[in-house]
Amino acid sequence: MNETVFRYRARQRSVMWAFALLLGVWAGWAAERAWKLLADHQTGAAVGLWLSLGLAPTVACVVMVGMTMGVTRIDAEGLRTRGMTGRRRVAWKDIESIHELAGRGRNGSITQIGVTRTDGTSFLLPIPFTSGKIAEDPDFHEKLQLMRWEWKKHGGRGGE
Repeated sequence: MNETVFRYRARQRSVMWAFALLLGVWAGWAAERAWKLLADHQTGAAVGLWLSLGLAPTVACVVMVGMTMGVTRIDAEGLRTRGMTGRRRVAWKDIESIHELAGRGRNGSITQIGVTRTDGTSFLLPIPFTSGKIAEDPDFHEKLQLMRWEWKKHGGRGGE
């Protein structure tokens, strides 16, 4: 089998970049207001403003930008991922299950693919995922089926 690479769909990337931009603007506004308070020697108010309105959007902006770089690759050896939580490589024989995990997000449901290893540890794949109408991946279930098929073809342990 050749390598199959899963990346965010263009619409998913656009939504994440737009949201990251919005968060960046918000954080910039909070930083500018905090800077003015610092200039007026209101250090406590500046720190409070930044911690309450600036820090969380800044962190979320960085996460959103980082998420767009996520990738999952499958080949005859196993699967490899790269995302915000680092890189992982798992051989097919070391996978106990590949399953769909549905959760709730702010704007509807988020469905991701979870992988459980034979040693009991588990993790979520950064890609593919589907979420609501805006970040929907219409091929999500086909990608999940392809992953399961490859896993079983190369010695996967059981049925899903």
